[in-house]
Formats: sequence, structure tokens, C-alpha cells
Amino acid sequence: MDLNPLNPRLAPDLLRLTANLWADQPHRLTLTKAAAATIDVEVEKGDAIDWLETRLANPRTGHLHLIQNTVAWQYFPNSSQARGLELIEQAGTRATAETPLAWLSMENDGDATGGVGAALTLRLWPGNMTLHSGRVDFRGRWVDWRHSN
Repeated sequence: MDLNPLNPRLAPDLLRLTANLWADQPHRLTLTKAAAATIDVEVEKGDAIDWLETRLANPRTGHLHLIQNTVAWQYFPNSSQARGLELIEQAGTRATAETPLAWLSMENDGDATGGVGAALTLRLWPGNMTLHSGRVDFRGRWVDWRHSN
């Protein structure tokens, strides 16, 4: 969910999206254009945390509800981050074996000692277990899998 999303089905928006790809990674241009050609849903505009609140309100029995974010959380205002975290943790306390919740994030954690890249973190409910799964290059070129609780 984005406050000002681009629609890759529209040529000017696709051009803007592809202009953000690094020139030394032509395979990403090919993949992005191929993905854009397959989009058959409407692009929604809105606040991500408002959307998340609506989605978390009604978990589906018998399904894992997965929240996934990739290098986005850090761009939310502090108040939105706090509200989002509160919503997720509240949903976690309501999670059951029949309505489990998972939060997978790939975000800059500012950890200079851990090397470059972003932290891969998975939180699981019920139980509120946090798995630190490794680090990943911001551009997707490598993943350094590690496991620690």
C-alpha cells in the first residue's frame, strides 16, 4: 500500500519505475518489465498502516496471515511505525494455532558490525518467537543465511 503508487501498466509509470533500477543490473530491468506485463489487478492507493489495521482485524481460520515488508518500514513516520508495531503485536496476542500470524521483514537495522545489507527477521505467533534469519543485500544480489533466536 502506498500513498502515491505507480501503476506499472501505464507507460510513464513503468518508465519511472525502471529508471530507479541500477544500470549494471540489466537482468532486473528484464524481470521488472516481465512482471509489469503480467499485472492484472488495480493498484490501490492508501496508507499502509491503515490497510494493515483492516487486514489484521479479521484473520482467516486455517490460514497463516503473513505480513511482509522490504525496506519500507524505515520510511514510515515514527508515529506510523509505532502504531504499526502496536497493531501487529496486538494481532499476535490474538493469534492461535488456527489463526497464526507471521511478520517477515527485510529492513535496514543500522548494524554496521553485521556487515552490509539489511536484517532478515521473522516473528511468529502464537508464542511471539523472533528468528534472526540473516542479512540480505539491499539489491537482492546475495543472502547470508544465519539462524539465531
